[in-house]
Amino acid sequence: MRRSTKFRNESHSVRILEDLQSLRQNEVLCDARFEADDDQRKDLLSELMEHVRLPLLRPEILDNIAEESLLNNSPKCKDYVFEAIRFNLKKSFQHFTIPTTIRYKPRQFGGSQKVILLFNKSDTLPKCRTQWYDPTSKLQKNGPEMNDCRQTSGLGVIRDQFVFALGGLNMSSSKSVSMVDVSSQSPSWVPMVDMLITRTRLGVGVLDDRIYAVGGYDGTRGLNSVEVFDVSTQKWRMVTSMTSNKWDLGVGVLNNRLYAIGGGDKNVTNSVEYYDPTLDSWTPVSNMSTNRQGAGVGVLDGVLYAIGGYTGSANLKSVEAYRPSEGVWSPIVDMHMSRKNPGVIALDGLLFRTE
Repeated sequence: MRRSTKFRNESHSVRILEDLQSLRQNEVLCDARFEADDDQRKDLLSELMEHVRLPLLRPEILDNIAEESLLNNSPKCKDYVFEAIRFNLKKSFQHFTIPTTIRYKPRQFGGSQKVILLFNKSDTLPKCRTQWYDPTSKLQKNGPEMNDCRQTSGLGVIRDQFVFALGGLNMSSSKSVSMVDVSSQSPSWVPMVDMLITRTRLGVGVLDDRIYAVGGYDGTRGLNSVEVFDVSTQKWRMVTSMTSNKWDLGVGVLNNRLYAIGGGDKNVTNSVEYYDPTLDSWTPVSNMSTNRQGAGVGVLDGVLYAIGGYTGSANLKSVEAYRPSEGVWSPIVDMHMSRKNPGVIALDGLLFRTE
């Protein structure tokens, strides 16, 4: 029997902007013919090629295009072809490359549709199955599977395209990192560069296309250390540590600041602090009214929400909100049921909570 399990990260269930139809097949086919005797069309060719997504073509197709004399006679067109070849070359040894132009991103057929990526634990291989959930149609679709259990991992997403699973491998602390590019033709989890510190039950946040691993547990003690994966160097580096050790903390990003919410080590805490990447420093803010470990965190319309969690003796259904302009936490309406480590997703002006 398979039972659904939530993952610990800033939203627990990762929001992805993807077209469900395009997930089935993102292959780009190109069959273009040019009239060499039409000078006017030659002049317009570079304008046309600027909008062709050459980097998404298969290498064998690119090889044929690179031999096209009409393209070779246009400096701009040659640049677009070389750009595509370099992109494919880079992807052959580097799984994670952030698109710098629209030419790097697959087209969305039928409009942009927001879906949620859910993770389910299994007692048999594969140990982790994912599903795409469309909250509009209430339909689910199978996603890429993982052979390892990532129940205590932290999850984060960059550019609505790259989903990262950090640490927490098979119920133990780990440095391992896996990533899936949901825009690829056949999405699959691939290993990435290991973190510097062994972690489980960590918090994860994304700022400026950088993914932060915050706190967690190393197998013997809670952690206050923080590290960041820099896309430009493809390396992890340490940044300033939090003021206290925390695991099972919530993480949220608001106004270009990374908030670490609740959690604890020997005792559950209600403390909150934020990291400013421009200063490389942590600053405490007002405490929550309730001690919370494993709280779900959501950000909506400039407000930070701490949802549910665990006091050390009981699960919570209470919710409180923080507005930076006011500097205090305020209680709002409770959930219907108590939840520890709930998934929280901000979507279409609403906060969704998953089990």
